[in-house]
Amino acid sequence: MILLFFFYGLAFEGLGLAAYLQLRREGDFPLKKELPWLASFGFVGGAAGWTEMFLVSRSLGELANGLSILRVGLHLLTGLLILRFGWGMLNNLNPLPAWSIFIPGILIVPIAFVVTYAATTFITPSPIEIPIEIWTRYLLYLPGSFLAGIGFLREWYAQRKAGFQDVSNLMLGAGLAFLFEAVVMGLIVPAAPYGPASYYNYDRVIHNAFSGEVLEVTQPYGLNTWLDYKSVLSTTGMPIEIWRMLSAIIVTYFVTRALDVFEAIRKRQVEALQNERDRAQQEAFEAQILARRNAEKWMDALVSISRRIAELEHVDDILVYIVENVSGLLRADFVGLAILNQEKAFLELKCYSRSGVSRLVDESPVIVTNSLIGNVVKTSSHFSSKSKAEIDPTEGICFFTDETAKSAVIMPLKLENTTIGALWTVRFDDNPFSDTDMIWLESMADQVAIAIQHGLMTSQLQSLSIVQERSRIAREMHDGLAQVLGYLNLQTQTLGSFLSQGRVDKLQEELLKMRQAIQTAHADVRENILSLRTTLAQEKGLEAATEEYLTEFGIQMGVVTNFDFRVDGELNLSSIAEVQLVCILQEALTNVRKHAQAGHVDVAIWREKREEGEYIHMHVDDDGVGFQTAGSKRSFGLQTMRERAESSGGSLYIRSAVGRGTHIECRLPCLQRERLQKQSVVIQ
Repeated sequence: MILLFFFYGLAFEGLGLAAYLQLRREGDFPLKKELPWLASFGFVGGAAGWTEMFLVSRSLGELANGLSILRVGLHLLTGLLILRFGWGMLNNLNPLPAWSIFIPGILIVPIAFVVTYAATTFITPSPIEIPIEIWTRYLLYLPGSFLAGIGFLREWYAQRKAGFQDVSNLMLGAGLAFLFEAVVMGLIVPAAPYGPASYYNYDRVIHNAFSGEVLEVTQPYGLNTWLDYKSVLSTTGMPIEIWRMLSAIIVTYFVTRALDVFEAIRKRQVEALQNERDRAQQEAFEAQILARRNAEKWMDALVSISRRIAELEHVDDILVYIVENVSGLLRADFVGLAILNQEKAFLELKCYSRSGVSRLVDESPVIVTNSLIGNVVKTSSHFSSKSKAEIDPTEGICFFTDETAKSAVIMPLKLENTTIGALWTVRFDDNPFSDTDMIWLESMADQVAIAIQHGLMTSQLQSLSIVQERSRIAREMHDGLAQVLGYLNLQTQTLGSFLSQGRVDKLQEELLKMRQAIQTAHADVRENILSLRTTLAQEKGLEAATEEYLTEFGIQMGVVTNFDFRVDGELNLSSIAEVQLVCILQEALTNVRKHAQAGHVDVAIWREKREEGEYIHMHVDDDGVGFQTAGSKRSFGLQTMRERAESSGGSLYIRSAVGRGTHIECRLPCLQRERLQKQSVVIQ
C-alpha cells in the first residue's frame, strides 16, 4: 500500500514538474495561461499522496495527528486547483460560445442545493474528515476534472477539424484521462449515509484529527445504517488506491504528451507567423520591385522628354507627349494642360488625353478663373482631392466627356517664378492619387515649363538666325552692290574725261568693264533677293522651297540644275538645323555662281539611318573648274559653311580638284523620335 501511494504522489509530482518546465519556455499560446494552475495541482496532489503514504505506514506516532490535518488541507487545496485549471481549460483554450454566459445562472439553484445538503452532513455524528473529503471530491475534484476533460475534448475536436490528426489523438487521450480521474478521484468517496457515497464508496482507515484514534470503517457512521453499501474492492477486486494510482499515471502520461503537442502547436504558430512574415517581406519586396519599375518608367519618360526638349523639337509635340505619358503612367482617365492667354485674363486648354488618346485642342475652351484650376493658378499651390466631395462637378475639370471626376490632382506650371498655367489629372473611380503620384506629376509640370521655355528660346533663335541672315545679305550687298555703285561713279567721271579728249577706244573699253560690273551686281542682287525669300519662306517646307530656289537659280545663272529629294515623311530636323541646311545650300550655290563656271549643278537630300541615330545628308556637286582647298580664296565662305553645320551638331566635307569640279557633303542629325511601339512600352 505504501508503494501505491508513493507512485501516486510521484506521478502527480511528475505532472507538476512537466507543466512547470513547459511554463518556462518562451511563447504565447492559450494553454500557457493555465500551466501555473496545472503545475500547482500536480505538486500539491503529489504532496497529498505522499502525506497519505506516511499516514498509512503508522510509524509517525504523535506526528500522525498533524499529518492528518495537513492531508485534509492538501486535499482541499488540490480540489480548488483542479477546479480552477478545469475552468480555464474549458473557457480560455477555446472560448465558449455566446450562449454559455447563461450557464452560471442555470447552475445557481442546483449548486446552492448541493452546498446546503453538504453543510447538513457536517452535523452528522461522524468524524469530520469524512464529510470534508466527500464534499471536497464531489464539489471540487469531480467538476474540476470533468471541466478539464471537456476542455481537452474541445481541443481534440478543434484539432481534428483543422486536420491535425496526430495532435487531436493526444488531446482525446488527455480528455478521457481527466474524465476517468473525475470518476476515480471525484465520484468514489468514503462510505456515507447520503448521496452517491451510499452506493459507490471505498473502505478506508480514518484517523480522528482530534483524538488521534484509528477507526476501521466498514460501514458509515451516523444515521441510516440500514443501507447496503458497495465498495470498489468488492466490485472490481482492486482497492481504490490502485485505481487512483493508475488514474494519476494515465493523466500524467497523456497530459505530458499533450503539453508536448501544445509546444508543437506553438512551433506551428511560430512557423505560421514566420510564413506570414516571409509573405509580408515578399509582398514588400514585390512592392519595391514594382515601385522601382514604376520609377524607371517615370525616369525613362523624363529622359525622353528632356531629350526632345534638348533637340529643340516643336513645343506642341512635346506637350502632347508629356500629357500622353502622364495619362499612361498615372493610369488617369483624363489629363489636361492649360495655359494663360497673352493678356493673362483666362486659361485656355492646350492639349489633353482621354481614353489613351492625346491631342492638341483646335478651339481651346476657356477655363474660368474662379474654377479649381483657376484657383491653383492664382495661388500657385497644388490641389489634391481625397474624395469626390472635394470636387464640384460644375467646376469644369474634365472636357469632352460626360464623366464626373472623383479624384483629381492639379499642379501649377511655373516659369521663372510666374505661374503660366496648370497640369492636372483626373480619375473617374474611387482610387485616389497617392503622394508619390503627386511628386511625379510635379516633375512632369516642371518638364512642361522647361519645354515652353525652350520653345520660346527656339523662337528667339529662329528670329536671330533670320536677323543674322539678313545681316549677311546686307553685308554682301554692301560689299558687292555698294562697291559696284562707287566704281560706276568713278567710271562715269573717267568716261567724261575720255569723251572730252576724244579717246573713243578707251571710252568703249571702259563701257565694257562697266557693263560687266553692272551684270555682276545685278546677279548678286537677284541672288540675295532669292536667298532671302527662300530663307524666310519656311511654311513651304524644305523640299518645295529648295526646288523653287534651284529652278530660279538655274534660270538666272544659265546652268542646268537637278534636285533629288529622297526623304519619306517629315524631315525630322530641328528648326535651327533646317535653317542652317538652307543657308549652307545657298552659300554653296553662291560659290558656284562666283567661282565654278559650271554648266551643271546636282543637289541631293536623303535620310540615313545608323546605329547612333538618323541623319539628313545633302550633297552639292558641280562640273566647274574646281580649286585647291589649301590656300583657296574661298576659305572664308567654306569656313562659314562648316561652322553652320557644326552649330547644329553636324559636319561638312569638301572635296575638289582643279578641273574636276567640287563636291560638298553636309550631314545633320535628326531629332531622336520614339517609335509608337516604344512609347507604348514606356507608358503602360
